[in-house]
Amino acid sequence: MVLRKIASLPTETTAAIHEALRPLQNRSVEELLEPPAIVDPDSPASKMIGMMTEKKVYDVFMPLANKIACINIRDLLSIRDITAARPSVLGKIVPSLSLKSNIGYAARIMSLYRLRALPVVKENNDLVGQITAKGIIRAVHELGADERVSTSVRASAIMSPRPVVLREKDKVSTAKHIMIRRRIDHIPLINEKEKLSGIVTSSHIIEAMLPSEKIGRKVLGVEKLNRLDMQASGIADKNVVVSKPDDSLRSVVGTIMDANSTYSVVCVGEEIQGIVTYRDIVSLLAEKVEEDLPAFIIGLPDDPFDAELAKSKFAEIVRFLKRIAPEIEEARCKMKLRDIEGERRRYEVDVSIITPYRRHVYTNIGWDLAKMFDQMSDSLKKRFAHRPTRRRTESVRQTVPE
Repeated sequence: MVLRKIASLPTETTAAIHEALRPLQNRSVEELLEPPAIVDPDSPASKMIGMMTEKKVYDVFMPLANKIACINIRDLLSIRDITAARPSVLGKIVPSLSLKSNIGYAARIMSLYRLRALPVVKENNDLVGQITAKGIIRAVHELGADERVSTSVRASAIMSPRPVVLREKDKVSTAKHIMIRRRIDHIPLINEKEKLSGIVTSSHIIEAMLPSEKIGRKVLGVEKLNRLDMQASGIADKNVVVSKPDDSLRSVVGTIMDANSTYSVVCVGEEIQGIVTYRDIVSLLAEKVEEDLPAFIIGLPDDPFDAELAKSKFAEIVRFLKRIAPEIEEARCKMKLRDIEGERRRYEVDVSIITPYRRHVYTNIGWDLAKMFDQMSDSLKKRFAHRPTRRRTESVRQTVPE
């Protein structure tokens, strides 16, 4: 176990932020309804990608028997032959919304399953539209005039700290494998001086995966270029969208919207502090795991069994802690996929338990989710057995032996 200090705590807890955003949470998804991007299950992936590029969409939907399947840009990264693959093989079933669903519920589903769009259906399961993260973020910006949001919520409070970065000379293929393994869409690049110099997104990599041909000067025929072997700097966007740690939520969202971007890298000078993406902003509106618990969870595993296990285990932990420490203001869990080996998955689980006196931060990395949550429970129970006398922040990082 290693203890590490955290400089300061946000002045506004997540629970208070949710309260400020409640008017938007309670609005109907019908108010933000957009036309869906629909693909034929039998069309080639290259055609689908062309449509996604032309319409500038991240997700497309395929209506199936009584269900809706979705394919997003990140799903396409794992394709071996992007010209031969079929959407029917790539699509995954996603939760559907009704016209009566509220935005808070939609935000929770997006956060749990790391989605940027959800299908909206009628009672007979006919696809009538979609609600997107971009649409929600646009609504957050409009609500940002609320003083509680515009003055209290800072980039440093909502960003994902310590994002994965690559050096300019690293290969595009390296960025691709990291995005697949970590389930992320943005990787900042740094130069030899460790300063921000560009960013690679999943959309950049998809463009690099599409066939590119040139006529050889010294040989007859066509030479195919493997752009995945290029340096990441060769496909990176050099005009990086950036924000400062003290920028308000309204400012960060405005920066992202003005640049027609999906992210903003949070920097002090040229030094990277974190990154704010659609998911970080949408998660602010996500409903609680259970209404009687101040508990929030982001980034549930794709595997339904692991997802249900994580939800139930975390809810059980918070429920117990709430009994022995009624002063708990908020509990927040963020899950990340670190590695995949066959059927095995290695996760990172970061938990924050906030009271008026301390912020307990727990990080565990391992292959066995049940064991990880049990270890988390034991550690937090011991900590809450000793009541605090002054405000401070404590953190524990524990890694399950390989």
